Amino acid sequence: MGEKFSFFMVSGDPEKLYMGIITAIGYVSGGSEVYMFFTMDALKGVSRENEKVLLNNAKPLSYYVDNLMELGEDSVELAACEFGMRVKGIQEKDLIPKVKVSGVSEFAFKSAESKSILVF
Repeated sequence: MGEKFSFFMVSGDPEKLYMGIITAIGYVSGGSEVYMFFTMDALKGVSRENEKVLLNNAKPLSYYVDNLMELGEDSVELAACEFGMRVKGIQEKDLIPKVKVSGVSEFAFKSAESKSILVF
């Protein structure tokens, strides 16, 4: 495996969600490991609502998330912030498959092992 990169996804802005996912696809394509931590408004990127997130001339966000998970297999980990879920009223059943519920302390631990942290 290549180097590890952590993504802190906080914005629910469609452009930032798309770019975070597409950037992660690029890193995974290059052989890197990716850990993505979604919180607050960015949680819609890993909820069943992600099929409603759209940009002009692009497929729904869910298409890119599915591609990331398929391409990355064991080198991609998606986590949903437990605190953010509570604040936004999102339950575990609202998340897409393979997303684990996690806390900020885990993000701190995993990102400490990363080459860099990207924030979207």
